[in-house]
Amino acid sequence: MRCERPVVEPMARRLEHKLGGYSLPVRVVRAPAEELPFAEESFDFVISTLVLCAVEDPGRALAEIHRILRPDGRLIFLEHVRSDEPGLALWQDRLHGGWVRVGHGCHCNRPTLENIERAGFSITEIEHDRLRRAPPIVRPLIAGVALA
Repeated sequence: MRCERPVVEPMARRLEHKLGGYSLPVRVVRAPAEELPFAEESFDFVISTLVLCAVEDPGRALAEIHRILRPDGRLIFLEHVRSDEPGLALWQDRLHGGWVRVGHGCHCNRPTLENIERAGFSITEIEHDRLRRAPPIVRPLIAGVALA
């Protein structure tokens, strides 16, 4: 499948290069998160690292992740989120339009945890943190595990 977003291709090539040194059979699949080319209930785990802030439709992407996970499969995530601090959340909203362009499609003010729960996942572990050495509007971070 062809990548719809040009920023994805350099990262995919970089990942392929890194994986070339491993003995495990691995392949990089280029597909939109909203249209994963895998059978239902075919994975035990899905790992999402700074992805849900940049997908076109987080609801559809999470529905796809839920679809491909086996019952009791786990979504392990590390994601940018909308800040719980009202002042920072206001700045995320104000700077959102410019940041989407500068941040390669990153939506810094998405309610990602709520989106995960809305998609039918049960949060089993959650940690709120900050992404160090990043602009303040993208520092709020969540890391956790959700059960399908």
